[in-house]
Amino acid sequence: MINIYGKGGHAKVVNSVLWNDYPNQVNFYDDEDFDLQEGSWVIAIGDNNIRKRVAEETLGEIKYIKVIADSANIQNIEVGEGSQILHGAVIQTGTQIGKHSIINTAASIDHDCMIKDFTFIGPNATLCGGVRIGEGSFIGAGAIILPYIKIGKNCTIGAGSVVTKNIEDGVTAYGNPAKIK
Repeated sequence: MINIYGKGGHAKVVNSVLWNDYPNQVNFYDDEDFDLQEGSWVIAIGDNNIRKRVAEETLGEIKYIKVIADSANIQNIEVGEGSQILHGAVIQTGTQIGKHSIINTAASIDHDCMIKDFTFIGPNATLCGGVRIGEGSFIGAGAIILPYIKIGKNCTIGAGSVVTKNIEDGVTAYGNPAKIK
């Protein structure tokens, strides 16, 4: 049995990835009806802070699965527990993805990137080679991060932004080129 913590849109997408292997074998939970069940778990909540709280406070030390869509194209990468790689994502060799991170639909991540824990890479976002993304950061849909750029912890990069320079911890940046706001 697979248990999904979350009942929103992201949980529906995660369920669609799991459906081929686990038809009618998925339970959905949230804060209102949480019941720690045996089996494997995934936290299907897009908000990085909530996903981290659930992992550390609500669920704690349990067995988490990695969710990787059959349509994802991955080559020689490392994926942490509880992370999700969704439909059409392309991730090239040497990339490391931390635990409980989300690589969303059609995201493109080139070689040797490092994505820390509890991050969110939005649909159609592009990370060029050697990019570093700090823990808890959010990369918006369609954003482009140029080669070897470092994004700090808990940053927000706006949708459609083009990041041409390193971004320090806790910063929100958006635009083309991305500017700190």
